[in-house]
Amino acid sequence: MTFRNFTTQEYLEHPMFRKWVLEQDETAAAFWNEWLLNNPDRKDDVVKAKEILLLICTPTHTATAKDEEETWAKVLQSMDRPATRIVEMPKSRRRWMPYAAVFIGLIIAVFAAYIFYPKADVHHQTAMGELRTVELPDHSVVKLNVNSKIHYKDNWDQANPREVWIEGEAFFSVTHKSNNQTFVVHTKDVDIQVVGTEFNVNTRRIKTQVVLANGVVRLTLNKKSNQPAITMKAGDMVVYSAATTELVNKKVDPEVYSTWQQKVLSFNETPIAEVIRSLQDNMGITIQLEDSSFSGQTFTGSIPMDNIDVFFKTLSRSFEVHIDKTGTNTYKISNN
Repeated sequence: MTFRNFTTQEYLEHPMFRKWVLEQDETAAAFWNEWLLNNPDRKDDVVKAKEILLLICTPTHTATAKDEEETWAKVLQSMDRPATRIVEMPKSRRRWMPYAAVFIGLIIAVFAAYIFYPKADVHHQTAMGELRTVELPDHSVVKLNVNSKIHYKDNWDQANPREVWIEGEAFFSVTHKSNNQTFVVHTKDVDIQVVGTEFNVNTRRIKTQVVLANGVVRLTLNKKSNQPAITMKAGDMVVYSAATTELVNKKVDPEVYSTWQQKVLSFNETPIAEVIRSLQDNMGITIQLEDSSFSGQTFTGSIPMDNIDVFFKTLSRSFEVHIDKTGTNTYKISNN
């Protein structure tokens, strides 16, 4: 499939397009600017997709230094209370007053910090080609796939749910707590609530894919959806997009969706178009299909995440196609 035949959603999902719009990547910008010069009739469609992507990926607000200064000003103002009456104290007590004042001041400062300053966020992020294992405050384990990130509060208590926010892909092994404390993973599309289980989450391409390896989880879809909460059991896969309201729920082999932890991508009768999307997400490459009818062919096999040649050799041998390397990380597949 060529870029000229792309739908709006396909533009939104394409890694090179997202790098241009969201990351202002110079290589991506040069590519799309040249492409628009050669395809002026598609400019309106590209601009529309660009505006939609910016709208749905608007970053959240973070507190500035000015916000912190204003908060402290409020704390100090609340502590500034004029005395109404002076009482003469015995000399034996006077010598303890400086120490008492310091002690009370420390208590007030700690209390103010606790009330006015929320717990700090901990952030973890991986680059293309990098995998990382993260241990959470409750000893649950998160394995981050390439080009992914999570964040959470630096200290969890037993009174509130354990919460993690994710972008990209990760595999969660959640520790069960004796008080049945819930664990919630947040994406832009769903909230995943569990007690103790293992599951894979992929939030790429404006949708969230959840594959449950074992245990039970409860999915609450984005507020825009009228769908009721979904209870998942081992082997279930749910895919939902708040942007398109598309919902898929089916049985799968969970192991196929988590082999990236061993730096291998596995596929079982998967359409070539879907295989190519996965390779682009996990390897940071761009593959263009000259013949869109080829995208419906299926592929079964495993591909090392550090050796794209394995995939290309298999395609050439099985489907009699020709692969050209058109740039540093760009390829074209065409019929022989």
